[in-house]
Amino acid sequence: MEERPMAKAKIKIYLSEPIGIITPTIYGHFAEHLGGVIYDGIWVGEQSDVPNVRGIRSALVEAMRKINPPVVRWPGGCFADHYDWRDGIGPKEKRPKRTNFWMLRDPKHPEETNAFGTHEFIDFCHQIGAEPYIVANVGSGSPKEFARWVEYCNCSADTSLTRERRANGSPKPFGVRYWGIGNENWGCGGHFTPEDYCAQYTRFATYAYDFGVGVRLIACGPSGNDLEWTRRFFEKLTQGRAGKFRAPIWGFAPHYYCGSAGTALEFTDSQWYQLLSQAAYMGTLIQEQWEAMAEYDPQHQVKLVVDEWGCWHPSGSEINPCHLYEQMSTLRDALAAALTLDIFNNHCNKVAMANLAQLVNNLHSLFLADGHRFVCTPNYYVFDMYKEHQGAKCLRTEFEADDISYTIDGEKRIVPGLWGSASVRESRLTLTLVNPGLGEPLETEIVLVKGEVKKAVQTVLTHRDIHAHNTFRAPDVLMPKSKELGVTGEKFTAELQRASVSKFTLALGT
Repeated sequence: MEERPMAKAKIKIYLSEPIGIITPTIYGHFAEHLGGVIYDGIWVGEQSDVPNVRGIRSALVEAMRKINPPVVRWPGGCFADHYDWRDGIGPKEKRPKRTNFWMLRDPKHPEETNAFGTHEFIDFCHQIGAEPYIVANVGSGSPKEFARWVEYCNCSADTSLTRERRANGSPKPFGVRYWGIGNENWGCGGHFTPEDYCAQYTRFATYAYDFGVGVRLIACGPSGNDLEWTRRFFEKLTQGRAGKFRAPIWGFAPHYYCGSAGTALEFTDSQWYQLLSQAAYMGTLIQEQWEAMAEYDPQHQVKLVVDEWGCWHPSGSEINPCHLYEQMSTLRDALAAALTLDIFNNHCNKVAMANLAQLVNNLHSLFLADGHRFVCTPNYYVFDMYKEHQGAKCLRTEFEADDISYTIDGEKRIVPGLWGSASVRESRLTLTLVNPGLGEPLETEIVLVKGEVKKAVQTVLTHRDIHAHNTFRAPDVLMPKSKELGVTGEKFTAELQRASVSKFTLALGT
């Protein structure tokens, strides 16, 4: 049988043309009181026989520390606009039990015990080495409640609230910089119009005192790429005076999910491509939202904060029936995560933070946990492979590869044949690439413009079965493998396996 020729691609990396610094917070995470994210995911309790430190699952902490997590968003999500922060402080035996917002969707879900509150969240962030990002209750709360939460967390003066914080075991302020003013306030957060939400945002932001922390306030953005919401919000916030805001604002937070292309575990080749195409729409969303914001903020004082993103599949693959929206993650989800991170890297001059939804036992998660059982999903290994980009300088990179054609619902469509991003820190260059093709491997020429390679290591995440996923019984089905390449000079050729994520770690010559 005659061998089919290998498909070819070319990449040019311009070492003297930086896009910007990839802020580490682009690699952020999200933990909501939803399903099994908090309870049985992060929190097992101090008395649990599951290994823990002060009630927080040790296996999760150990795994998180390896990927340098920069920031975690909490307590929601839709839960945030249902949450009274005072329910989650003080002795646990005295904390009230409440209904959880998500019980309305799933009566099987247990009540909210409030065992995991502000102090526990801050402890979790300290254990994994991440900054906290707290979302305020706008939908059912008040500016006074929010102001007192900020004071409780950040004030160092001798007030009734700071005395209470000390009595609850935290003599030093938490120094929380990132505060979200509500969540999805166009929907579960109160069903506001953009104008009504802007009025609420202004009220809440007015009372978010800084206390010397350098508070960064984040406004609720649209569902997906709703440009009307964005324009109407900023029109109200600026009152027709471009660049002049009625209240302080650091970030603007659109949410974007992709899905409905088969199920988590069952999908065709066309649905494989369709989901990746949906994930790649993130680039369009960022560019169009950025341009709409510029109409009211021409100096781009406000950055994008994509604090919910990921794949959301139809239900059916959950392990625990009480884990609402839990889903298995396959190789397809890993590629979707990787190409999205590449998009964020290449738009690092626009995106200040992003938070994958969610951390454990929910949606596009990094981990699955159930009692003593714990496993890393392939998404975790993508974050591990990509961590070298954090804080590095993103470089302009050109990609040449044939588009891939596929048919979905009788309609012919195309998807790019290659995604990627490159960054450099001192004499170390990191190049990450996604080959979505299901045909032959991609023979790729990699050219360094005004630079040369002294040493190269390639790390690959792939599997012959595109439906492959890690389970409690088979935790190592999808794991990255590395090999040293014997290449030097201004350019070299490497093979990108089908359906793969690749990282090239390049030591640069002088």
